[in-house]
Amino acid sequence: MEAIRQVYEKLPEVITVPAEMRDRRVEVILLPLDEEPDVAALAAELGMKPEEIADPHALRFAGCLPDFPLRAPQGEYEIRQELELE
Repeated sequence: MEAIRQVYEKLPEVITVPAEMRDRRVEVILLPLDEEPDVAALAAELGMKPEEIADPHALRFAGCLPDFPLRAPQGEYEIRQELELE
C-alpha cells in the first residue's frame, strides 16, 4: 500500500499530486485538525450527558463496523474427564 500523509499548517489553494499517484484511483480525505468536537452537541444528539463522553474523537468510528451475521448453532460439546495428575 502506498500512502502519503501530509499535514499542512496552512492549506494551499492547489495541492500538488506526486507523479506516481496521477491517473490512479485514489481517495482524498480533507480533515481539519484544528477543530475540536462540540461535546455538548454530541451528547445531546446521542441522548447522553457530556461528562459521559470520555473521548469525543473516538465517536467518529462509532457504527463503522457492520453487524456480524448470525452464526448457525454449533451443537453440544462433549464433556471430557478431568485430567488427573499422579
